Parts: sequence; C-alpha cells; structure tokens
Amino acid sequence: MLRRCTLFVFAGLGLLSLSGCADPEPEKAIFVVRETSSTSGSFGDQTSLTSSSTSTTLDAPTRQEDEGGSPTTEKVTPTVTTVHSQRRWSLLAGGDVLLDRTEPEGIDPFVNVRPDLESADVAIVNLEMAITERGEPYEKDYVFRAPGSAALTLAGAGIDVVSLANNHVFDFGREGLVDTISVLDEVGILRPGAGSNNAEAYAPRILTLDNGVRVAFVSATAVVPGGFAAGADRPGVADAKWATPRVLAAVRAASAGNDVVVVSLHWGVEREPCPTEEQRTLAQQIVEAGADLILGHHPHVLQPIETFDRTVIAYSLGNFAWHPRYGITGDTGVLEVLFDGSYIEGYRFHPHVLNYAGGAVPISSGDRYDRILDIVEGRCEEHAPEPPTTTEVLSGSEGDAIAPTTTED
Repeated sequence: MLRRCTLFVFAGLGLLSLSGCADPEPEKAIFVVRETSSTSGSFGDQTSLTSSSTSTTLDAPTRQEDEGGSPTTEKVTPTVTTVHSQRRWSLLAGGDVLLDRTEPEGIDPFVNVRPDLESADVAIVNLEMAITERGEPYEKDYVFRAPGSAALTLAGAGIDVVSLANNHVFDFGREGLVDTISVLDEVGILRPGAGSNNAEAYAPRILTLDNGVRVAFVSATAVVPGGFAAGADRPGVADAKWATPRVLAAVRAASAGNDVVVVSLHWGVEREPCPTEEQRTLAQQIVEAGADLILGHHPHVLQPIETFDRTVIAYSLGNFAWHPRYGITGDTGVLEVLFDGSYIEGYRFHPHVLNYAGGAVPISSGDRYDRILDIVEGRCEEHAPEPPTTTEVLSGSEGDAIAPTTTED
C-alpha cells in the first residue's frame, strides 16, 4: 500500500526514473506501476503492483521479436538521462453519474473533484440516465432522467466522453435516447455504447488528441433489461451479455486502427466490492481483443484496480455523482491514467466520498479513506456486505426501503 511514497515511471527509449519519498506526502494518492506482459498464469492472479518501495532503480521490460518471430521479454538497465516526450497525455475516469436531482436544483456535483476533470486530456464517466423531458417511463423499479441542461453541466465540468451502455439510458424509450444523443452531440461529448441501431451502438468512437494520439472508445453493458438491446433496426444499447462476440469484434476493430482502446463496461453485482468470475472472464476476453484500459461500473461501490497483460482494469469506479450516500456506496474516486503515446506509464487513484448533494469531494485520511484503499488495492473481501436475513430491508438507489432480494439499480 502506498501512503507516503509516490512512484513515477517513465518508459520510453529505455528510460525509467524513480522519485523519492516525501514525508509527509501532500497528496496521498496511489501510483501503480504497469505490470509486465505475461504468457502464463491465472488471469485473476494478475493483480496491481502498488509500490511502497524506496528503491531508486527499476528494471524495465521490453518486448522484442526472436528469430522465430515470437515475442520475448528482456530486462533493460535504466539510464539517468531525462527525456521529455511530446506525446504524454492523461485520462481521468469517474464512475456512475446521475443528475436527476442536482440539475433541476442548479447544483454542480463536479465542483469539488480533484484533479479537475478539465485538467486532463480526456475525462470519461458513465451516464446513468437519459437526458430528456420526453418519452414514457420504462416499466421497472427505477427510471432516471435529467433536463437538457445536464449536458451543459457535463461539458462545463470538462467531461469529454460518456458511456451510454447501461441499464438506464433507455429508461424513457426511443424518444429519450434520441434526445440524449442529440444534446450530447450539441455540446461535443463523445457517446459510445448506444444508438439508433446495433451498428451505431457497437461502433467505436474516436477522439484524436492534440498530440496526434488516436483514442478509441467502446462501451457495452452486461446488464440488459428486456428491450434495451439495440437491433438491426431498433435503437438501444450495446449488449455485452448475449452478444459478447460483437463487443469483442468492436474492440478488435478499434485496436486495428487506433493508438489506444478504452473499453467501458456495465457489469457486476450491485454493492459487491469484489469482482465476479464473469467480470474477470469478460475482462480477459476484452484484453485479448486489444483493450488498453477497461473502466467498469454498475455495482455502485468501488472494486479493485488490476493490471493484466499491459492493460489496466478498474472493475468498478462506484457512484461518482449520485444521490447522497454516506456508507460504502458513497465511497468513490478519480482514476488518473498517465500515457506516453500508446503506452500506459502508470496510474493513480484519488479517493473521494459523496457529500450532502451527492457530489464527489476528495479525502486523505480516516476510516473511509482506508476502506477505499483496501478495496482499490484488492483487499475487497473484508468489506463485502453481510447476507441479509429474511427480516432485513436494504436501501435502494432512491433511498427507499426495498425487499432484501431487490438490488440497487
């Protein structure tokens, strides 16, 4: 666990540099080194490499082709020369965003987020609602929407990309989805994961950065209410539950023509801080298809961040802008991923909690801070919820009492 020391790794031209430890460190963020590519071992065992070391040297793996054409791994001794890349850039990611209460009240839930979303080259969240004032509500427990001004709030916060592949963007049917897409397009926010048909829903969305790096975004959901999945002539979301091969094909297509592929996945079990085997299996398939970064959501709690075969996987980033939450469903944060061109140098996770308005505010100490680090670093089992008894009632996403078998939506 890193609490007093931040490790900086710059990989390129055989270069690595390691910073020392400041005591105390002004910003208690996790910085995790990329894991080397592995050709064997269990996918679930490829956990994140959090540094607590004060060592000043580190071997950097480089991949080369042997005479038979297969990749090999060699260790290179780092130099002390400083090289400044012209293609360094950063991505900030948050979890589920719901503005159905804050937007009508004129509250900006992103005002306290640190680092500021607009400080990154790319900022991405999951849009857990429709942006519309039209349409008929879908017949399910929770339906979410916000007025059209919500798109301006998102853009004003510096958000560049929103995933639409989830179990709420179609809450108000075709009209609601059309309005959502239209208003996001008007403010210039990229919106993978849903569309007027399945070709549009699965299509990678491309963002070309000022440094020339092409970043492709693919979004899909494994949580698919009946009627939500897009069809050949039907609007809806990209389905990762029943149409996984099509999702993998979209990732392969994105990988073939772009520098970086970011995949956003709506998956997992609500309120469970540990990822399921289904999540891990799908993640491995997505990695093998060419993803560089996987961003998960839907459990409404944080889950571990791991690395596998040079890909960073955040299984769940929690509730980023939501209804007020004061327990584990109010633990959240900002994932900061640092790139040099197409190469991920490392990442930090900045712990936050939701405030009285449901907006994220940074924290640097306390029991909730420790719990956040535990979960993000992989010690999630000790924070798993106790199974409810037959007489217990749980709190749903609307804060109302619900039956024990009902999950937070």
